[in-house]
Amino acid sequence: NSQGYPCALIEIQDRCFQPYDALGTMRNEAILKARQGWEYLCMVDSDVLPQPDVLVRLINYADTQGRPIVVPFVEEPGTQKPLHGPEQKKFTGAHKIRWTVLSFLLFRTSIFNPFPDGRFFDNAIGADEGYHFQRLHDFGHSISLMSDVVVPTQSAPTYPLTTMRLSQADFNTFWAQKKE
Repeated sequence: NSQGYPCALIEIQDRCFQPYDALGTMRNEAILKARQGWEYLCMVDSDVLPQPDVLVRLINYADTQGRPIVVPFVEEPGTQKPLHGPEQKKFTGAHKIRWTVLSFLLFRTSIFNPFPDGRFFDNAIGADEGYHFQRLHDFGHSISLMSDVVVPTQSAPTYPLTTMRLSQADFNTFWAQKKE
């Protein structure tokens, strides 16, 4: 708001009964709320540690370049592995990419117009980042990665489908650790 962009912060209530089972529902709820008069929707997961100026930098870029989807360079803790593809290096400017983790995203709300009921995201089990961004690509949208804006996360991503291949004991241990 202090930089001239009217904005509001809304925390979407956790709708999951099992770990990660309703993340799509929560993201769809954010779309519905954002389409009630907002030009942009910025989704930020709770494990992301953005600098205070990240949102303004992304909106400035989206406005000046006419980009509908802009994301920062999100990296995995410890390894600093980039969590997008095709992989780009940090601090090399803007790049078009095909997918990124759903940790920190800036969307122009108009890209969701083909989904009048707000249902764009499927729920986490069976619908990953590649799937969501392929859908956007099919509607003519590409993602702009700002590699000069680096956003770390507190934990490595969890891929729910991968846990289905674990033994029952390892599955239970994994989710117990995540819950803790």
